Amino acid sequence: MKAQIQHLPRLFIVSSGREHIDAWGLAMQQATAISKSGPVMFQLREKGLEAAQLYNIACRLRPLLDTSGSLLLVNERADVALASGARGVHLPESSCPASSIRKAFPGLLAGQSVHRIGAAVDAWKSGVDYLLFGPVFATPSKERFGPPQGLEELEKVCRSVSIPVFAVGGITPEKSFACIEKGAWGIAAMTPFLDAGSLPATIDKFRCYLPS
Repeated sequence: MKAQIQHLPRLFIVSSGREHIDAWGLAMQQATAISKSGPVMFQLREKGLEAAQLYNIACRLRPLLDTSGSLLLVNERADVALASGARGVHLPESSCPASSIRKAFPGLLAGQSVHRIGAAVDAWKSGVDYLLFGPVFATPSKERFGPPQGLEELEKVCRSVSIPVFAVGGITPEKSFACIEKGAWGIAAMTPFLDAGSLPATIDKFRCYLPS
């Protein structure tokens, strides 16, 4: 059954992008930790993996994430998401139209990353279920998308669409509350969650600043 949009977890964790280098190590450790700490949104964003590898790891992650009520999302590959039993697909801003994905894969949750207000409105109108907007704050991993958008731009995006918006880019626990005050549904990040050993504690710290 498709997740109800109003019940999406507030915390969105993005995988390292290094599973092709780390031999599927970190994502499994993260999923194991999340199984005891969830629920969260977990985006398997592994562009270095071939389809068969991506499918295999998604199949291994899904039961662990299901344990905590977390939602597994596969980056861009809706076919892999459907085949593996993942809950959804996450689309980059430059992806094929979200409306086409929704038509071909109606059972999947669909979200999209956007970096400007116009793209956010277009994605919302195309039928996506949620948005990642940023970078809100300065972060090296998002420099290619230009300077940070800031909290005021985040607020404009949140006011312009009627679907959940996750703030991304330079997010720390202490900055999370400011994003929520501006209308964000939740926050998304990768770097704070790369240490699987401290992941439960990190999740708890973020949740201190997020609505229940």
